[in-house]
Amino acid sequence: MYALIKPFVDICLLNIKPQDLPASWRLLRLTLAVYYLVGIALSVPVYGFLVSTLEAALEVFMLVAYTHLVLWLGARRARFPQTLTALAGAGAVLGLVALPLSYSVFQSVSANGSANALTVFAYLLLMGWLLIVYGHIYRHALSSGLGLGMLVSFGYIVLSTLAIESLFSPLHGV
Repeated sequence: MYALIKPFVDICLLNIKPQDLPASWRLLRLTLAVYYLVGIALSVPVYGFLVSTLEAALEVFMLVAYTHLVLWLGARRARFPQTLTALAGAGAVLGLVALPLSYSVFQSVSANGSANALTVFAYLLLMGWLLIVYGHIYRHALSSGLGLGMLVSFGYIVLSTLAIESLFSPLHGV
C-alpha cells in the first residue's frame, strides 16, 4: 500500500514530476476514485452526504476537463494520463491531510460561530501548498516555467471554487 501512496507523497514534496509516474489508465481511474472519495469526506460536514457526492463529482469533472483543455492548448495531450494521475493523487493526499483541519474548522464554527485562527491559518497554508504542488505538476506537464505552472494552477483553483460556490452555496441549509 505504501508503495502505491509514496509517489504521490513525493509529488506533494516536489521530489518527483508527473512524468515519473506510469502512464496507466488503471492507476488514473484509481486516483480519480480516491480523489472523489476524499472530496466527499471533505465536504460532508458542510453539505451533507447527498450534496457532497454531487459536489465531489463536479470537482472531478472540472479537474479532468480543465487538465484536458490546458494540455490541448499547450499541445501536450499525450501527457494527459500522467498529469491527471499526478493531480488527482496529490489532491487526494493533501485532502487527507486537510481532513482533520476541515472538520475542526466546521466544528468550531458550528459550536462557537467562529473558527480557531490557528486552525484556519494551517488550513490556508495547506491550500497554498496545494497551489504550489499543482503548479509544479502543470509546469512539468507543459514543459514551462514555474510561473506559467502556478498561473494554470491558480486558474483551476479559482474556476473550481467559483463553480462549486455558485452551484452549491445556496444548499448550505439543506
